[in-house]
Amino acid sequence: MEAWRTRRLASPASGRQIHDAAYQSFSIEFSYMADYGGNNTNPNLFSNQVVQNLYDISGAYPIFRVGGSTQNSAVYYPTQAEAIIDPFSSVAADQPSKTMLGPKWFESFHQFPKGTQYIYGLNFFNPVNETLFSVGNGLEQCVLEAHAAYASLGNSLYAFEIGNEVNGWPGTERRLANWTLQDYVTQWNQYATAISQNLTSMDSVRLFQGCAFEAPRDIVTRTSWNVQNAELDGMSRNKAKTVSDHEYMGANCDYTGAGPTIETTLFNRQNMLSRVRYHDYLGNATANSGIEYVIGETNSISCQGAFNISDVMASAVWVVDYTMYLSSLKVSRVHFHMGTRYRYSPWQPIYYNETEAHVKPIYYGNLFNAAVFAGGNKQTEVLVNETNFGAYAVYSSGVLESITAISLNMWNSTFDPVKRSYTALMLPKQWENATVSRLTSPGVNSADNITFSGQNVDSNAKIVGKKTLENVVAGKVLVGAGEAVLIKL
Repeated sequence: MEAWRTRRLASPASGRQIHDAAYQSFSIEFSYMADYGGNNTNPNLFSNQVVQNLYDISGAYPIFRVGGSTQNSAVYYPTQAEAIIDPFSSVAADQPSKTMLGPKWFESFHQFPKGTQYIYGLNFFNPVNETLFSVGNGLEQCVLEAHAAYASLGNSLYAFEIGNEVNGWPGTERRLANWTLQDYVTQWNQYATAISQNLTSMDSVRLFQGCAFEAPRDIVTRTSWNVQNAELDGMSRNKAKTVSDHEYMGANCDYTGAGPTIETTLFNRQNMLSRVRYHDYLGNATANSGIEYVIGETNSISCQGAFNISDVMASAVWVVDYTMYLSSLKVSRVHFHMGTRYRYSPWQPIYYNETEAHVKPIYYGNLFNAAVFAGGNKQTEVLVNETNFGAYAVYSSGVLESITAISLNMWNSTFDPVKRSYTALMLPKQWENATVSRLTSPGVNSADNITFSGQNVDSNAKIVGKKTLENVVAGKVLVGAGEAVLIKL
């Protein structure tokens, strides 16, 4: 049995970022918002309850970024009777080939609990002579959709996001090969100004989330596509309230050779830390700009996740460790992505693929995180940072409140439960009366029988079962392989 003793518990480091109760938020693939929200006639009560659970635990509703690759192919038609028309190229496709929106589309944004806010993803077609989908004047189309969204959402609108992952556009049907970061920023300012003027008659309104770039992998050259250089090129705080990067632990796209596994992706902390270091750098580099740095889209494996990795207990354990580590950096918020047909979604919102609406394993990790950030005003320090084990101190208003510990050691449901390995976390004397909430299951390869504090989520999205809190025993807490614990004073 391994053992780790906590350290540096007195207070958070000077300048450690403070997070609110909505630190862990979400991102919904644009074309699937109608599934998740429903409409005025048929509101999605399952999604509503899922979101309410998070509020009941944390005291805040998550902010939903509604965007992704399908926002880039969305066109708004003011006279269209249907809320959304989204043709799929095949029954196996994860995304539609195009999204056509009508005014009733915005009803979906009014179905989540009152107080929920949204980041709305706008298209970013060429300003003029746009041949894609016969748009014509792309700037006018963007302003038209923004106006309709602004009028419908009102105070529920947190920000607009103009275009998704545009750093992959040069040399495609969307932009010429010589389209640079400076060209993007200039054009982004043009669109943001036009939207601001249309909505408020002012040139600048802080109503935008900038960039939304693919996972950053170049922070060296001055011309590389990253949020620091976007700000240097003129993306200023008079328009952008946040800048966003995306991140995934691996890919399930077109690849040759071995694909991702639990051990090589989610339970490989070296993999996670190597990716997060870019966000550590960029969060610090932009910290003094007044524009908050967020992870605007993230999850386990890109290209909508991988079966038996993204949809099992391993994702719930990983999401706790990943979120906790990000919260120790200058990352203001993190949005976990989802879609009706996606393997990594926290919940499936409607009947699909012969299964009813239901929560997925990662949602239990989301419930855990909601408990960590409950009440807001939280700061995080890394206590243990080892190959297969992480532990974190969480402070509320500068006072130590809780410790989280996560074991990323492999444990499958087929193993003998008596032989499950445990890591002992040694605690100071004043923690003898602390309570322990455990996230556990029969194995990290399992999608069933997952519990948090002894409770689970039923078919109506209700949290059911008797809440079970454990005690600190002999000054320590045991963390089983593939488990996470939340220790609260």
